[in-house]
Amino acid sequence: MAITPVSNTPITPQNTATETSIALKTGVAVTSALGVAASVALIAKRQGFSLNPTKIANTKVKDWAIFKITNPDKPNEKIMKFGWKEIMGMGLGSVTGGLIGGAIFDKKENFTSKCSEAISQLLGDITIPLSFVALPTMLYKKFEDLATIETPHAKLQSLSKAVQNNKFLKIACPTIISGSSLVTGIIAGNKVSNHINSQLHGEDRSRGIRLTDFAPHLDDVCLAITLMADKSPVGDIISKFVPIALSVAGYETGTTQKPEKSKS
Repeated sequence: MAITPVSNTPITPQNTATETSIALKTGVAVTSALGVAASVALIAKRQGFSLNPTKIANTKVKDWAIFKITNPDKPNEKIMKFGWKEIMGMGLGSVTGGLIGGAIFDKKENFTSKCSEAISQLLGDITIPLSFVALPTMLYKKFEDLATIETPHAKLQSLSKAVQNNKFLKIACPTIISGSSLVTGIIAGNKVSNHINSQLHGEDRSRGIRLTDFAPHLDDVCLAITLMADKSPVGDIISKFVPIALSVAGYETGTTQKPEKSKS
């Protein structure tokens, strides 16, 4: 029986790569979160919440702006709302934070790839899908309002009333419109961002749709619910998770690496 000789070749430790990877991931996660936090702070300030550290310290945590949800006992209580402008601001803050983190904690040679990913995140995962959801949803909301307002469009008003008086259609119509708009927006956003990146770099920069791309789309769901149902408790609760979901965009941007060239 042949005995296989034991190789004396030293094994190269992999700790350095692992440590670098952990440092990069941790650093980018922090800077992405800070980018979102800065955007949320500006939004809170614009919506009338105080950023005074003393006032914040003396306010119960459950009453902080980011945790405010609709109170059925106090329907007029001030709550924090995320519309399309606020969502865009948080997305931009997240991606900017991710880029900064990537520049600090990663090699310079990977920065170009991070910029490409930033375009994919801002256009493919945030701006275009958000636009695809917002416009049809707002148009449907106007159609829905026809049932209760005076309008010269008698046929549309009749159709609106028919939909509102049918329990199934009242739920199914906005759900189908928002869902199909979101899927279309995701596909369109991916194609547009791929085209722009390929044109900018003079080479094919096609990037498939990833599972993590769906995290930022929680903002689209939140926006659709908010527009479809004013002061919806579900929409208000979901909106509290939007900043966390949008931080994924910055994380993906900052941790993107330069693609390895395939060996011929």
